[in-house]
Amino acid sequence: MVKQNIVIWSWAISGWLGASLVIFGYYLNANEFTSSWLVWFAGNLLVGIYSLFKKAYSTAVMSFIIMVMNIYGYIQWVS
Repeated sequence: MVKQNIVIWSWAISGWLGASLVIFGYYLNANEFTSSWLVWFAGNLLVGIYSLFKKAYSTAVMSFIIMVMNIYGYIQWVS
């Protein structure tokens, strides 16, 4: 029972952490920090994995597609 609660809390924390990173990525991008793309990538990865856990497949697919765009954006900004 305790182990199951820890697993549920771990997933909840990863979902909130991912969402927080995505929001922080917007802030960094608005202030033209190149690192915004890397923060977005990490946030979308966590949101995507969390969405798979919650069986929210459309959100997971969207997050993984956005990760590809994060890589593209990062490459464009550092070039």
